[in-house]
Amino acid sequence: MHFEELLEKYRSNVEAYVKYKVSLVSDREDLLQEIYLNAYENFDSLKSEEAFKAWILAIARNKVNDYYRTAARDISVPLEEDIPVVSIHRTIDDTVRETLRSLSLSDRQILYLFYWDEFSLKEISARLKLPEGTVKSRLYYARKHFKERYPKEETMNKKLPEIMPEYTITEKNEKPFETLWEELMGWFLIPKEGNRIAWAIYDFPERKRSETYELRCKGKAEIHGLQGVTVEAIESYDRKKIKRHFIAQLTETHCRYLAERHEEDGVMKYYTFLDGNVFLNNWGFGPDNIGNETHLKQKGLIKRSGNIITTADGEEVMDLVGRYDVTINGKTYDTVCLMDVCTYDEYTVSEQYIDRSGHTVLWRRFNRKNRRWLFDGFESADETKLQGNEKLIVNGEECMHWYDCITEYIL
Repeated sequence: MHFEELLEKYRSNVEAYVKYKVSLVSDREDLLQEIYLNAYENFDSLKSEEAFKAWILAIARNKVNDYYRTAARDISVPLEEDIPVVSIHRTIDDTVRETLRSLSLSDRQILYLFYWDEFSLKEISARLKLPEGTVKSRLYYARKHFKERYPKEETMNKKLPEIMPEYTITEKNEKPFETLWEELMGWFLIPKEGNRIAWAIYDFPERKRSETYELRCKGKAEIHGLQGVTVEAIESYDRKKIKRHFIAQLTETHCRYLAERHEEDGVMKYYTFLDGNVFLNNWGFGPDNIGNETHLKQKGLIKRSGNIITTADGEEVMDLVGRYDVTINGKTYDTVCLMDVCTYDEYTVSEQYIDRSGHTVLWRRFNRKNRRWLFDGFESADETKLQGNEKLIVNGEECMHWYDCITEYIL
């Protein structure tokens, strides 16, 4: 095959990679042209057509790294200042930032040089005009002080109940508050090292637990040059267990999935954001899979009056629709309701009640009546058992309550 044919075959992979790495559209276009030109000029060095995809993605990765190195030259942070809020290559979450600010100037300085600038001990020694042994000692104690002050994630080992707890949802005549929601969409875990969560699905009207999920972050990960964390997820239902692994990424503005793998019929299957719709249809969200927004505030995209929901021109949108007290398991939570009207799937509507700390208190799933159901084995004839469940009227169509989700957070 000629260069043009191979490029056309894998162009979407290159474009997807650049879109993930570079936010400015104008810079993306310039980078793509540089990548294609470089690939064309060096095409003769390619030893086999089968290696073209990996080869051109390597060129893309190098060009993107060059782009960020050039941008980094314009950033200058004095050593006596706090760790900067905005990062080019990575983000620092609020908990890390607050912990750093609680440390002494000496500790912040050494941690910044070692972890942020990625200087070696020898380079730091030359920079600070200190013996290398002194630098090593200072770094040891700075790490120790950081670990002592970093808040520990509460261990959650409470058993999820067999029957969904009774709850009440009371609308409040108050404007929805803004909140930082960093959970992975649909899986309730905040993808930061050391975090874990367990949650369950409860089918209605029986209110019986049908599925449980246990998730934990296992450490840092990188896929196609993007940094995130590895998440292990164990799904349990019908006496079966399925283990999945995700790579997830949390930035200062969004949370998203980068990759997923699981075993099916004895075959380990891997999917990443470069695999197009086979990945995006299951795990993608937002333009170019930018992910779900973490800073939630009401935008006025959805109107709700009781059980009547309308969106502008019948659009598929997600937005805060009100403020509610949710009383469940003997405790009342002040929450905002994040309503998702068909953004995940054209047949799916959900309510997600989120408190001020950004945790989901209650998640409720509705499906359009007389429409296809998503899960295998749930045929349209089974809709009859849901007829007595709560209903929403969404853009004029009836949606029936199917199931709820709660996490260990409320126990």
